Order: sequence, then structure tokens, then C-alpha cells
Amino acid sequence: MTQNEDATLFREFEHTGDLGIELAAPTRAELFRRAAIALASLLVERARVTAIEQREIIVEAEADLDLMHDLLTELLALFTVEGFIWRDASVKEEADRALRVTLRGEPFDPTRHVFRGEIKAVTYHQLVVENSADGWRSRVIFDV
Repeated sequence: MTQNEDATLFREFEHTGDLGIELAAPTRAELFRRAAIALASLLVERARVTAIEQREIIVEAEADLDLMHDLLTELLALFTVEGFIWRDASVKEEADRALRVTLRGEPFDPTRHVFRGEIKAVTYHQLVVENSADGWRSRVIFDV
């Protein structure tokens, strides 16, 4: 998937020294999948990432807002602590407000992967996750 194809999944915006994304999707699971892809795209140029390894994480929260925050925080830790970057993701909704996220990627290699910039944290500032007649949408701001 190229950066142009990423543009159909999410939109980046600047926010007073921070970085934000806006997402829209037809389903709840697809919204969370697109959020995972967006984060990977903000961290590295995904076109150079090979899907040779698979990782799975499960995130559970009472509210979709917390689910989005916690999912992206877990994914950010996966990159910063374990050095794993993903090219693609799939999301399955589980019982009890949980998401099972399967990531396909590889260990980050600075000689092959283009690092786009540091993200320190996922914030709750202006965080939105909502369902409407037009589908699901979200807005997330990252501390950079």
C-alpha cells in the first residue's frame, strides 16, 4: 500500500505542535483497523515493510473512546519497546468489548525502513469515536 492509498484510509492534520488523524469507516472493526494502519504510516513509510511476521494483541475497554486510546497506546509500545512495525492489520470484535488485532510486519530496520517521526503518546485531547448514519468516525491526536 502506498502513501496515496493511505490517504483514503485516514487524513493527517497538525495540532499545535502535535499530530492528529481523522478516520472514517463503514464498520467499527474497520475504523480500528484503519487507526492501526494510520499509526504505522505515521511512524514509518509502510511501503518498505514486509509482512514476514505476525503479532496479535487483544485490547478490552468499556467505551470505544478508551478502546481506541488503549489500542493505539499498545501499538505504539509494540513499535517503541519491541521494535515491531506492521504493514497491515486485521481486527476482529470479540465478546465483552474486546478487539483482537492481528498485525503483519517485521522488526524495524533503520537501514531499510524510513522513520517518519517520533510519537511520544496517544492523547485523550479531543479524542472522538462515534457511530452515525454515515458510518464510524474517529479523531485522534498524538503527542510528538
